[in-house]
Amino acid sequence: MNKMIIPIGKERSVAGNEGKMKSEQKARRFKIAVGFLIFFSIFFEKYTVYDGGYSIWDIIFNLQEGGSMFKSGEESIRLYLLIPAFIISTLYLIRSLWLMKKKNLQVFAFLPMVGLLGYVSPMYLSFQPYLLINILLTVVDYMGARWLEERDEINAAYEEQKARERAEKEEQKKVRYFPGRYPEEFFRIVRKNDIYGKNGKRVLLAGGILSSACVYIMLTMYSLFTGIHGKEDMLLGTGLVQVFRQAGVLVFILLILMLTMIISCYIREQKKSMRLFTILGMRSSTVYLMFAIVFGINALLSGAVGMVLGWGISYFIKGIWQSSLAHNGVKIVLGSSISFKTIGLGIAGYLTALILALGLNQENILNLARSMNMNAEAQREKRSRKYASLLIGIGIVFAAIGILWYSSRSWAESMYIHIFSVIGILFFLAGGTTLYLNRLEKEKNRYYNKLISSRPFYYRYWKSLWNLFYLSVIHFFILAVFSVQMTGAFMKQNTADLYPYDIVCTSYDADTEKLADIAKEHNAKEEVYPMFRMTSVYGSDKLEPWGTERPIQWPQGQHIAISESTYRSLKEAVGEVPKDLNLSGSKMHVVYQQDLSVKAHTIDWDTARIEKRLRIGQPLTFYNPQDIDNVFPVWKVKSEERDTLTGTFHQGMEDNLIVFSDAFFEKEYRKITSYNEKQWNERENASRVEWKTYTTSHTSNMTEGPIQLICFSVPEKEYAGMFKSMQYLEKKYEYDRVWDDSIRQFYGKQQMMVDTGAEIFFRKLVYLFIVILLTVMGFFQYYVKLESEIKEMGWQNIFLKKLGMREKERKRALAGQMKPFAALPLLIGTCGGAIFAALTAKARLYNGGEVSMFIHAGMIFYLIYLGIWIFWYFQIKKWIWRQAEWEK
Repeated sequence: MNKMIIPIGKERSVAGNEGKMKSEQKARRFKIAVGFLIFFSIFFEKYTVYDGGYSIWDIIFNLQEGGSMFKSGEESIRLYLLIPAFIISTLYLIRSLWLMKKKNLQVFAFLPMVGLLGYVSPMYLSFQPYLLINILLTVVDYMGARWLEERDEINAAYEEQKARERAEKEEQKKVRYFPGRYPEEFFRIVRKNDIYGKNGKRVLLAGGILSSACVYIMLTMYSLFTGIHGKEDMLLGTGLVQVFRQAGVLVFILLILMLTMIISCYIREQKKSMRLFTILGMRSSTVYLMFAIVFGINALLSGAVGMVLGWGISYFIKGIWQSSLAHNGVKIVLGSSISFKTIGLGIAGYLTALILALGLNQENILNLARSMNMNAEAQREKRSRKYASLLIGIGIVFAAIGILWYSSRSWAESMYIHIFSVIGILFFLAGGTTLYLNRLEKEKNRYYNKLISSRPFYYRYWKSLWNLFYLSVIHFFILAVFSVQMTGAFMKQNTADLYPYDIVCTSYDADTEKLADIAKEHNAKEEVYPMFRMTSVYGSDKLEPWGTERPIQWPQGQHIAISESTYRSLKEAVGEVPKDLNLSGSKMHVVYQQDLSVKAHTIDWDTARIEKRLRIGQPLTFYNPQDIDNVFPVWKVKSEERDTLTGTFHQGMEDNLIVFSDAFFEKEYRKITSYNEKQWNERENASRVEWKTYTTSHTSNMTEGPIQLICFSVPEKEYAGMFKSMQYLEKKYEYDRVWDDSIRQFYGKQQMMVDTGAEIFFRKLVYLFIVILLTVMGFFQYYVKLESEIKEMGWQNIFLKKLGMREKERKRALAGQMKPFAALPLLIGTCGGAIFAALTAKARLYNGGEVSMFIHAGMIFYLIYLGIWIFWYFQIKKWIWRQAEWEK
């Protein structure tokens, strides 16, 4: 009987195909099992809904009974955030059924990534710990299936790699043996190579100078500001420390990203010459040494120049600020703009950023001595053709979520909300470019007309898409985020007007007479208004996640409650016409006391920030969080405004004014007054420990805070004396500062003006730095994108010229490849800027005049920014044309 003879290569191919089919079958069965597991897990998990954990059955039965869970604020938000997770779990069930019918594995390839987003978002935003199970199962599903599909290939590749590594090690021992020293000619080659790569060198030097200067200026300005700022505590984060931490971290991250891109570009430039050395047999250690010498000298040189430049700019800024303080009548001399501490920290900061940027380029650096392919960057990329409409729809949904979330005053100006906008931009661009190219191919006339201008997306689809996305995100953050903040900081406002009184004091009845005598002694005019303390359950905009049980949250926010009559008197005292509030019952009107540069605030920052929980009285060290509705009941805020009636002592975070109707205020005022009088003797004889632990056995504090708001207008020559005379209050009522040391018994205008002026100036400087850094990063990314295409553009120019195309038409054809990367990101950033600027003005409660000023300042910045980018576009356009003509 004749046997069929199968060639060895074909036999291996058949065996390989059989092995691949078996691996796919195992992966299919694995995905089916995990899909069922993910779906059925939702029936055994507990979901946090405000006051405890509930199963899916509890939620279903609640819906059958009328859905009370979905009708209240915090519970409904937590439940609605779970909907994407339930949809994802259902998709996993559908996938399992789909795979059981032995249909295409790739249909649900998107599910692991979408699943992670669908589970991580509710787990983080509504604190659902059980969803961690779904996240782990999703990871196991993806990694396990990949491993089963590729296990045999991985094992074979591993064995082959081990054999290759053993051979390479033996070869490297022979090749790398170098007993002598490098000759003088080697260093001459290093210098020549450095001169040859002048384009990359210029970019590296510019990036190093900018980074070093920024680090030095930030540190110097912070040092100058803290020298005159009233209260600084690095451990507690008071004063400018919080602003510096947030801004400093952001600027430092941006510097690292910028240096990473610059070093990546520099390495790519170096590869062109290093490849030749590698091909000629140069040892890899020598290649790395050449790179280290050139890079190290350039980086250190640019860092030193940047320090000198930073000192010069710091000195210039210090002079401007010193003149501003003198103009406002503040007799303070700023410190030196140079010190050993600042220089040392500046060098350390610059080197840290440089090392981290090098670490992020580790693979690029290692490839310097590995790459021997002179055409490594000339590989065409396949583009996506499917799901264009779906991707656009997903992008619009994510952008809409970000906009709607931002439009809530309590959440406005939270940086993490913009994650949704960034994701929306990515999906929108991915879907939009795919849809555009698909439609272009269907219309042959347009296709041939746009063939050259669309070349980057046909030839370098993914690289072009990521460049487009990166530039769009940069423009978005400049125009929709930081320019909005910077515009608010640069709006004209008089710091003295933020403090209408020289001294503002909150006092108990026991000190009324003594304070009146002090005022009389110093010829001060006093205005006394009844008040009582109100405290919010949480007084910080920092998110503090907690599990199934509510904790005691710190800090608690302390505010001042007044009557509608007092509100009218304070309005008239500052020359404003009071609003007709029409308050009734326990409804409140809130006056946020903050300047124009500060982000929007809310009276209570608790959890979902929809319900406002406050108590009448001071903060509670101990209370039962499960009885939160009685301890910190929910109040109805009827209306809100931003104004300065007593002073911007905490920039809208605390000491805001809460206005009640006269009848309601009088009733609660009498209760607090009576309670304080009853407890006064016990308070005066209590120790600090007894004061702090009082609420362990009582539902209220030993006393519930000051009951009089006293505003003093003091002659300038008497100010220092009266301020000193009132210092006894700090010692007498030190127990009141147990909860928050920044809440003082009285505030002086002179120091507060200096503090506020420093904060506003610091914000201007920080936002200006961030905008400049992002702009430079945008310029650089646009340059790098086009620089990587310059050879292809040169060849295109030669080809079109030989075809007989005129110069004007060739310029238009080449410029068409540049326009999308300039125009589209600018359009996305401008549209985002218009939307978020309007929402920010609304959230900050600007009045008509302030909105007009905000729009004018914003328009000036937008026009300047757009003008700079248009100028940059035309300069790059000229440069591209010169390079393209030079190629011939």
